[in-house]
Amino acid sequence: MTQQSLKRPTKLLPAVPLITSIAAFAYAAVAAAVVVLGGRLPLADPAAPAEHAPLNGPLGDVLHWVLPALAVLGGGLALAIHVRRRPGRLLAGAAVTFAVVYAGITLLLVVDSRLLTMLGYVPFLLINFLVNPGSLDIDFHWPIVGHQAAVLAGVAMWVGTAVVAVRRSVGACLACGRGNNRFTAASARRWGKPVTIAAAVIPAAYALTRFAWAAGIPLGLSTELLSELQAGGGVYAGLGLASMALLGTLLTLGLIQRWGSVFPRWVPFIGGRSVPVLLAVIPASLVSVVVVPAGTEIIRLFTADITGGVPFDAENWATGAPAFLWIVWGPLLAAATLAYYLKRRGQCGICGQSA
Repeated sequence: MTQQSLKRPTKLLPAVPLITSIAAFAYAAVAAAVVVLGGRLPLADPAAPAEHAPLNGPLGDVLHWVLPALAVLGGGLALAIHVRRRPGRLLAGAAVTFAVVYAGITLLLVVDSRLLTMLGYVPFLLINFLVNPGSLDIDFHWPIVGHQAAVLAGVAMWVGTAVVAVRRSVGACLACGRGNNRFTAASARRWGKPVTIAAAVIPAAYALTRFAWAAGIPLGLSTELLSELQAGGGVYAGLGLASMALLGTLLTLGLIQRWGSVFPRWVPFIGGRSVPVLLAVIPASLVSVVVVPAGTEIIRLFTADITGGVPFDAENWATGAPAFLWIVWGPLLAAATLAYYLKRRGQCGICGQSA
C-alpha cells in the first residue's frame, strides 16, 4: 500500500471520548433527576422482595447515588481525554482503571440475566408462539431492560475511550493500535487457540447436560428429580438456551477454523468468500458481555438457596454448576474474539502497517 493510497483518518475514533462524555453527563442528569424527585432507577422488579432482588435493598439504595456520581466523574475524565491530543500515561491509566471499575459494577451488580434470556429463549418462544398462538406470555420488564442496555452501552463507550487514550499516550495508530507491539497477529496465533478452545468448552458443557435431560439421561441429576422434570415438561424448558449454547460452541470454534474465515464452498451464493470480520466479532463480543451478569446472578441465586425448590448438591450438581462457569466464559470469549480480530484485520488503511 502506497502512501498515496492510505485513507484519511476517520473522524469517529477521535470523537469517542467526547461522545462518551456527552452520554455520561446526559445519563447523570436524568438519573439524578429521577432520584432527587423521589423516584428510583429501574434496577429491579419493584415487586420482588429484597432477599430475591438485592437491588431492591441497601445495594440498590447505594447504586441509585453511585451510578449518577460515576457518570459525572466519567464524563469529566472522558472530556479531559478528548481535550488532550496526547494524554499522558497517568491520564491513560486513569481511563483504563475507570473503564474496568465501571464495567465491573455494571456487569456484576447492575445487569442480570434478562438480556441473555432474551437472546437465548426468544427464538424458542417465537417458534412456540407460531405453533401455539397465544402462548407467548412473557414480560421482560422493559424499563429494566432499557436501563441495562444503556449502562452496557456506557461500558462499550468507555472501552472505546480507554483504547483511544492508551493509543494516543503511546503514539500508536489510532485506528488499529499498531506501533506498540503488544497486540499483534503473531502473538494472537500463539495464545488464541487455547483460549478459544476453553471458551468453546463451557457452553458445550451446559448444552450437554440439558440435551441429556431431554433424552432421559440423568447427567448430573438424580433420577427422582429427572422424573419430576419430565412430568412437568421442565426438561424441555432449557432446550432453547441449550441449542443457542451449542451453536455458540460451534461458532466459537469457528474463530480458529478455516470456515470461520472463509465461507464453506457448499454455502449458496457466498461459498468461498471471506467471512466479514465484524460478522464474527460483533455477535461474539455481545455474548461475551451478557453471559457474565447471567452467571453472576445464577451463582447468587444458588448460593443463597433461592432456586424455587431446585436442589443443588453433589448428586444434582448439573442444575447450577455449568452455568456458574459463565462468569469465566465471558472473558475467555472476549479474548478469543480479540485474537480472531487481530489475526484477520489485515493491513491498516490509515497507517499502512499489517503486522
